[in-house]
Amino acid sequence: MYKPILALGLASLLVTPALAQGYPEKPVRVIVPYNAGGAVDYLGRVLAQQLSEELGQQFVVENRAGASGNIGAQAVASSEADGYTLLMTSVTSSAITSALQPDTAGYNLDEDLEGVGMVGLVPFLLVSSAQTPAANFDEFLAYALEQGDALAYGSSGVGSAEHLGAELLAGIAGFEALHVPYTGAAPAMTDVVADRLPMMVATVPTALPHIDAGAVTPLVVALDSRIDSLPDVPSAPEAGIEGFDVVSLYGLLAPVGLSEDVKAALSEALSAVVEDSEFTTALEERGILPVEGGVESAQDMFLADVEKWYTRVKNTDLTAE
Repeated sequence: MYKPILALGLASLLVTPALAQGYPEKPVRVIVPYNAGGAVDYLGRVLAQQLSEELGQQFVVENRAGASGNIGAQAVASSEADGYTLLMTSVTSSAITSALQPDTAGYNLDEDLEGVGMVGLVPFLLVSSAQTPAANFDEFLAYALEQGDALAYGSSGVGSAEHLGAELLAGIAGFEALHVPYTGAAPAMTDVVADRLPMMVATVPTALPHIDAGAVTPLVVALDSRIDSLPDVPSAPEAGIEGFDVVSLYGLLAPVGLSEDVKAALSEALSAVVEDSEFTTALEERGILPVEGGVESAQDMFLADVEKWYTRVKNTDLTAE
C-alpha cells in the first residue's frame, strides 16, 4: 500500500498549475481586433493552436474588427477577468489608437487590460521606390530636402505606426513630408512600387517581397541593430538617425484582475510555446522577431510600449481626424 500512495503523492506534485487549478475547463476566446489575414490574425491563430495543445482546451480566434481595433479591445476590457476571454493585438497600434481617441475608445488601455505575454516584434524600415534617386539614407535625405513639402509618403491610415514612424523620421532628420493615408499598408506599398509615392516607413513583412523583387529600395531599419532577413541594410544608428526606433509589439492581453493561478497557467504554457522551434519558425517566415523575456516581463513591456507611443502621439500633435 505504501508504494502506490507514494507514487500518487509524487504524481500530484508534478501536475502543472494549469491542471492543478482546472484552468482551462472550457474553450478560451482569443479576440483579434482586426480582420482575418493580417499579421496579428496570423500570429493569433498560430498561438491559439499551440496553446490548445499545451493546455488541452481549444483556444478559438474570433475576429472583432472595427474602429481601428477599439471594438475588439473594448469587448475584452469589459469581459470577466477569468482567463476565458483574451486579446491578441498589436500593443503599439492599440496604444496609438487609444492615445488618439481617449474619449471615444470606450476603455482605458493601460488600466483595463494587462499583459499576459509579449510574443512578437515587427520591425519597420524606410523604403523608397526603385526610381527615387537614393541608394542609401544620405542620398535619400539630400533628395528629401530638395523636394521640400512636395515629398509624399503613404501609410495604412491616420495615426498608424507607419504614419507616426514617418513623422518621427522627418522630425529627427529635418525634412518635410506630405502624408497620404490609405486604407491599409498593402495599397500604400503598391503605390511606392509603382513610383506614385517616393517613400514609405513600412513593416518588414510588408516590404520584404518587394525588396526581394527589386521593386523598392531598403534604406534603413528602424532599430538599433541590423536584422537577419535584411543583413545588408543599416540600422538607424549606423545611418546616423538616433531615435528612429519603430517596432510594433504583438502581445496577448487580458482584462485586469486575472487570478494568480490563471496567470501562472498561461505563463507556463506561453513559455513553452515561445521556446518551441516550430513557433519561432512560424514567426520568422513572416518577418516577426521573437521577444526575449516576453512572458516573464509581459506587464512591464506592455506598459512601456503604451507609454512610448502615448508620448510619441502627443509630441507629433497628430489627431484622429
